[in-house]
Amino acid sequence: MESNDWIKRLEQLYLSSVHICQYAGIPGQAEHRVWRRFAVCRVMDGRGTLTIDNVMHTVSRDDWFMLSPGMHVELQTDIEAPVRYQLILFSGVGLVRTHNVWRTEAFDFPITGKLKLSSIRRDIQEKMDRLFYKNFTGAESENIGKKYLVHQLLIQLMTYVQPFSQPQAGMDLAIDYMTHHYTKEIRIHDMARLAGLSVNHFIRSFKRQFGMTPIDYILKLRMNRAKQLLFSTDKIKMIAEQVGYKDEHYFSRVFKKNEGVAPAFYMKNKVSRIATLYYGLDDVVLTLGLKPVSALSYVQRVAHPTLMPAHQANSFQGLILDSSGQNYDKLKRLQPDLIITSDRMKPNESLHHIAPTAILKHTNQVGESLLYMADIMGRKEHAIRWIEQHADLSHVLQKRIHSEWGRQSAMFIRVSSQFYRMYGLHNQTGSLLYDDMGLHMPEDYPSEQWAVEMNINDVQLYNADHLFIMVDPTEEARIQLQRLLKSDEWMTCKAVLEGRVYDAGDIFFQTLGPTGRIRAMKYVAKKLGVALG
Repeated sequence: MESNDWIKRLEQLYLSSVHICQYAGIPGQAEHRVWRRFAVCRVMDGRGTLTIDNVMHTVSRDDWFMLSPGMHVELQTDIEAPVRYQLILFSGVGLVRTHNVWRTEAFDFPITGKLKLSSIRRDIQEKMDRLFYKNFTGAESENIGKKYLVHQLLIQLMTYVQPFSQPQAGMDLAIDYMTHHYTKEIRIHDMARLAGLSVNHFIRSFKRQFGMTPIDYILKLRMNRAKQLLFSTDKIKMIAEQVGYKDEHYFSRVFKKNEGVAPAFYMKNKVSRIATLYYGLDDVVLTLGLKPVSALSYVQRVAHPTLMPAHQANSFQGLILDSSGQNYDKLKRLQPDLIITSDRMKPNESLHHIAPTAILKHTNQVGESLLYMADIMGRKEHAIRWIEQHADLSHVLQKRIHSEWGRQSAMFIRVSSQFYRMYGLHNQTGSLLYDDMGLHMPEDYPSEQWAVEMNINDVQLYNADHLFIMVDPTEEARIQLQRLLKSDEWMTCKAVLEGRVYDAGDIFFQTLGPTGRIRAMKYVAKKLGVALG
């Protein structure tokens, strides 16, 4: 977007709240937080580093930063020269006029992170000073006055800011090179030359800023990546090569010296604190006889959630992370050995600063994920036990459902504030209903589609014998449900006429885990009136 377009957008920015404050970093300590609001930061004095979403920046006097909600920020301040900085925290939305109607929309900025201004602008500095030192009179005038000054400051900042290619000079160049090339041979005198320092000065400066030598920093990067790769089926030789070691035996010696155990035994002996960051993964860990230190909650996404038997049996006491906005500050304090998440979750590089992070490929076949993790964690007998239990239950239920009902079709429908969605074979509910239970998809459903969004008029297109309905726990979703239930199309559906519509409860999420899958199978059987014993 052109500069003039951004100025126009900024003129339409409505600031709902503004808060100004000043801070001083704690000498020698790293302070980590997840940003909740927009912020403009001006460094007043001191030295240090600021890591924003895994990108590290050096910090010094007269540096400016623009931060956005959701960013993961970590400040490491110099022991001898702690960083002092000013913050303007604000919230706002864009006002857009369409067909003479005003509406609001989410707002962002063209450039965030460390700002490169075309010059040190006196007018920008003066506006910042006025915000912090001007005496406003009266609560209302103070609020209006601050919002006006912040608005003008933002316009000027975005007017004079230039694209900032990280890093530009000095220590930033060395940091960036090591972060992105740690798998290659790195010579310290080359890094010192990038930083524009002598070797001794570079090493002293690096240790003062980061609390470790450049060699230790490179080693830390290599070991973290190695621990992540150990959560795969790669051979030790291949892992060694991927983290910069040509000799796997030398890699093993280095790894054992740093981690206290050889790489081949690391996952089985050293990983006891596992944090999970996707639905069902905590259930996988529990099924393997371990206790995760965190789990992703779906309570806010399910109308009537129930506690899984696995959680009850193992007295799960870990951190429950909000599914709509994970609090990684709390997760960091848990000091996990490993974080496990799914490729279905948006990747967040800041997780790697907390612990080695393994991203599992999602599959609807729970047994595959369980066996994969069990093999790596040395818990294969737990996985085999579940696989046998699952196969036996599936065989019994399919036989009894067929005996009770014959050949029957079923459909899982989710009602949200935005859509009515029918789920097919290629998702967890399809695997539950069609693979585990032996039910069938409606004949006209497009088998290649994992889900189909419909409107009320389409509800009879795939007229199933049984309908399982999930309703999101929002008022808008409940209104959508009422529209559906009152429609003529719904009232004339086969399953509705014959009383075969069931509350799906929380099986949409529980089915993602092994113990949850067993529970969901029994739940569906109960709804269908099939006895288990």
